[in-house]
Amino acid sequence: MKEEDEEREEDLEDEIKPEDGLLRYWTFLNGEQYRLFAALAAAFFGVLWCFLYVLGAGQTAFGIIPGVLSVISFIVWRALDEGLRKYEASGWKKDKHSARRGRIELRSYCGCLFLL
Repeated sequence: MKEEDEEREEDLEDEIKPEDGLLRYWTFLNGEQYRLFAALAAAFFGVLWCFLYVLGAGQTAFGIIPGVLSVISFIVWRALDEGLRKYEASGWKKDKHSARRGRIELRSYCGCLFLL
């Protein structure tokens, strides 16, 4: 049983390499964690904005910032969720698009994460 698990892990590690696509590789390694963090950030900032709104500070600059951060976090979560679902549905197979496009997509994902 252990040998089968080790062989399966080795096969999976052999399939996903940075050379095969940076976005797929990054999503495989970090996608679940960043998707969770983005969802938690969206929920946290949404609740914070609702709390400030109830207190009457939801229309001030201090109250608008959590609302904007909530929307941005939700958009990042949705993008990561779609990417993960796409790769999981395809069985983490290699995309047929160019490596340059993968680098651009990876940079855009990382740029969105830094906005949080």
